[in-house]
Amino acid sequence: MKVNILNSKKISEMVKNNEFKLIIDLREEELYLAGHLPEAVNISTDEINDNLEHIRSITNEGILLYCANGNQSITVGKVLLLDGFNNVYSLANGIKNYKYKLYK
Repeated sequence: MKVNILNSKKISEMVKNNEFKLIIDLREEELYLAGHLPEAVNISTDEINDNLEHIRSITNEGILLYCANGNQSITVGKVLLLDGFNNVYSLANGIKNYKYKLYK
């Protein structure tokens, strides 16, 4: 299993089509509040391990992760896969290269 890395165009299409069961913004809260993907929840990278059961209570698959530059989302995605999650996605190059509307 591997983390599915998708570009911003594909992510934007999938978000519009409600193809993700959960979207997690891994950045710090102030960056999340400055602009995030629609329906995204903010769980910073250092809080993921403490929130695995909460995440599992929402869904076990179809999870989109994103961070500032794409590195943390891949690392966290691997953690989720090792913990039994399925269909984990990462925004290629992070939110800095996302060319579509962000929400506040």
